[in-house]
Amino acid sequence: MRLLVTGVSGLIGSNVAAAAAQQSWSVLGTWRETPVSLPGARTMQLDVADRHDCVALAEELEPDVIVHAGAESGLGRVQREPQLAELDVLGAENTLAAARAVRARYALVSCDLLFSGARPPGECWDEGDPAEPATALGRSLLAREQLVQRSSGSWLITRPADVYGVNLAIPVAAGVRYLPTHPPPADAAEAHARHVWERSGPPLRWVASLRAGRILVAPAGVRRSPTYAWDYAQRLCELIAQECEGVFNTAGPTSLARLSQMRLLARAFGCELELVREGPPAASLRAREGGAPSTPPATLRAGASGEGPPPTPLRAGESGPQGATASSPPLPANTALCDHKANFVLGHPAVDPFSGHRLMRRQLERLLGDVEPPAAPRSPAAAPPIALEVLG
Repeated sequence: MRLLVTGVSGLIGSNVAAAAAQQSWSVLGTWRETPVSLPGARTMQLDVADRHDCVALAEELEPDVIVHAGAESGLGRVQREPQLAELDVLGAENTLAAARAVRARYALVSCDLLFSGARPPGECWDEGDPAEPATALGRSLLAREQLVQRSSGSWLITRPADVYGVNLAIPVAAGVRYLPTHPPPADAAEAHARHVWERSGPPLRWVASLRAGRILVAPAGVRRSPTYAWDYAQRLCELIAQECEGVFNTAGPTSLARLSQMRLLARAFGCELELVREGPPAASLRAREGGAPSTPPATLRAGASGEGPPPTPLRAGESGPQGATASSPPLPANTALCDHKANFVLGHPAVDPFSGHRLMRRQLERLLGDVEPPAAPRSPAAAPPIALEVLG
């Protein structure tokens, strides 16, 4: 089996490429800006916005399957930079054209945010439910799915949700190599560790915040289906191996409130549970992954003491921590997915977050030998370590 996987410098793409290589498949992974390597796979640069290059690479490799995982996943970034959504749709068009050129099967990585979120807490979204996206990212996801569904070739759409795990890509520029007899130099190892902590998605960044003593505030009423990245990658490979077609919800099997997810994460990494708080439901209306509220909650639930200086409310157009602004998009309240269709095909349930977060820690220890995030350079006028962050 020959696979072409886009976006291997990211969390999902790196795990998919590594899982496919573990199956002894021939894998070529592509990156756009960050040069990376992956054990067991070849990697090279590809701009999916260039149709000619996409088609030329497919004609050279002649893959059996093209897995498109290279797209922007930041909810807030897509909202404030609409051109990113256009580029993501263009990337889907061009990789579809590449698949048609060599008659390859096509697999699109989508996610749960194409649903509106307007469902009671106990209900989940099924594959056949109509998509009513509430954000620019959701609308971009829907446009990409519609492109794939109109394609005349063989296609597969998978929808993980709230993916967490460890980025398995290795920054090539740092000179890191998997050679047991020649360990990488200290600066290369540090660059590798920084890449893992910064490019593995919000959960590891949340852990870094907790390790730094920051208070994290989870918006009440937000429910997702956290998906362990390695588990998703294995399930996608199984769907590909069985030549499955159509739309499959491939999220984790447990619907969790954001507060519950964050406390599980804190417990798995030995962080202080008291640092994880719950804010009022209104906080979710202006929250984004890793960002801050436009208006700080007046009170915090779950016994919050409010230690540390209160955050300053943002005015329209001002930026908060990690790029949050007062024009952040609404966060869908309940996008938990029902994946009975995928479980029927695969024959086993997905990894739940109770064990998934511990697996993530062990995977991080195997990869880096430590679970401490690399120290960020601090200026003399740096802010105190206690801060308030709202989790989208």
